[in-house]
Order: sequence, then structure tokens, then C-alpha cells
Amino acid sequence: MIGSILRSLSDCFPRWTRDVPGLAVASAAAAVSLTATAEARLPERSLEASPSHVVQTESQPSDSPSTPSRAVWGQWFASGGLAGQDLTFVFTPDGTLHFIVTLPRGRMAAQEFGYRIAPGSPLQLDLTLPDGSVVPTIAEITSEGRLRVQMDGTNPDQPRPQQFSETAVVFDRISDSTALPAPLVEANTLDALFALSRRQRTYYLEFRTFADSIAALNLEVPPETDDYRFAMTFESDRTDSVRITATAKRPDLHSFTSGVFMVPNERGLEISTMAVCRSDDPTTEAPPMPVPPPDSSGEVTCAPGSHRIRR
Repeated sequence: MIGSILRSLSDCFPRWTRDVPGLAVASAAAAVSLTATAEARLPERSLEASPSHVVQTESQPSDSPSTPSRAVWGQWFASGGLAGQDLTFVFTPDGTLHFIVTLPRGRMAAQEFGYRIAPGSPLQLDLTLPDGSVVPTIAEITSEGRLRVQMDGTNPDQPRPQQFSETAVVFDRISDSTALPAPLVEANTLDALFALSRRQRTYYLEFRTFADSIAALNLEVPPETDDYRFAMTFESDRTDSVRITATAKRPDLHSFTSGVFMVPNERGLEISTMAVCRSDDPTTEAPPMPVPPPDSSGEVTCAPGSHRIRR
């Protein structure tokens, strides 16, 4: 199953891949790659991969509260759980498993799978990969309240293992919440905000004005997600600057503001510059508009209470 999952992650994040050294999977003949998708110690994913902020797969129908699935709802963490990288599982009531791999320097890759759990000893766990194939495996809640999952030696449409191996992954429950971790949500939002800001610069080159809506930029970014609202505003007209905000809807999330400006260079010609600013503390209010430099030799300055995010 490890090989199938890593290939799935790599397929969904083609722009950022790096090899996982020393990974040996019995069912995989070649090395596989993980996707490094986020900066600043948090995970994110490529905007081009999907219109939403996580890779979408069809969720399996939810089980009733009396079935074993309820026992695994929430967030689980395994240190070094996947090829030496930290692994987080988030099981949701709608039959979705968020599979989050932490890479070196805090970078992460994320993917959604469907899941079903049937009773038994051990539990029968079926994971549905994005291509629709099903990986049958086993799991159990230990007497210490930990989650043990057999991953090595499992593959799509192959027989279910009958017992756990010494390499079975053991998770600790870190939260009963089924919401995605704040760092993942923030990084996905940053990915979208940088894409919107850069597309505005391209739009200006073509039309000599900034776009007045997300739709005009032809990017698959929804104006609102479960966790953020995106908006564009203008302080004067659309030829000088544009403010793009990502305002958090959850109190544990930071908010962001991007400023894209037209400033003169040394020859007096206008060129674009930009900065994305993150609130210093979690807040449901976007930071004020950044301050542009007088010319292209300077840098955009974030407003007090926020700081610049560079990529």
C-alpha cells in the first residue's frame, strides 16, 4: 500500500517531487516520489491539482454511529510512520481519510482517500485510492487507545492480510476533531493567494488594468471555502494596485493580505511588484493593505500586525 499511496501523492503534485531515500516496497519495482508542497513549516498543495484546497475523491458513505468507524474519527499521528516521515491520518464521519505526510523542513503532502471499516478482530479497513482501486488491510484500537494499521505488504485488489507485521504503523490520537489541521489549511490558502497575485500581474501586462474578480483570472479558486473567504478590493482605480485578502473563518487560523502594485523603475516605466502578508496572530480579520515602495528599487512593506511570506 505504501507504494500505491506514494504514487498517488506524486501524481497529484507533479510540480514538487523529491525521492524518498531508502524506501523499499515489496510490491513496487521502482523508486517512488513524494510531493513537497508547502513552505514555512506547513503543508500545502498545488493549485493546479484541484479547484478545492485538498485533492478531491469521492467519499464513501458514512457508517452509522454504532459501527467501528466511529472509534477512529479524529486526528492520529505516527512519528516516522511512512518511509521515515511523520504521518497524520484524519478520519471523518463522511468516509474520508485525509492522509498527510510531513517531509523534511516541515514540508508536507496531503491526499484524500475513501475508507470503510467492518467489524472483526482485527478490524477490516478498506482504503479507496483516487483511481478507484481499493486496498484491503487491517487495523485495531489497542488497549492503550492507539491505532495500529498494517500498511507494508498491502496492495490494491490483493488479499487482506491476516495479521499485523512488526512494521505495522502505530498512531497516537492527537485530537477528536475531524477538521483539517490549521497549518495545512493555511498553506493551501497561501498557495491560492500567491497564484491569484501572480495572475494579477500577468493580467495587467495584457490589459493594462487589474482584474476585478477571481473569475476574470481564470483560476480554479473558489471565492469561499469552509475555512476562508477570498476578496479583491481597490483603493483608487484598477490601474494602480489591488488588494487580495484571504480572511479566516476559524478562530485558530491566520488571515492573509496580498498587495499587487505598479511602481516606476529607474527609467520611469511601470513594473509590478507584490507581497503577501500574514497576520502575526490568528484572527478573522485580514491585515491592512501593504505599503508599496516609491519605486522598483524598494520592497513592499507589510502593515503593522502582519509579516511578509516569501516564496
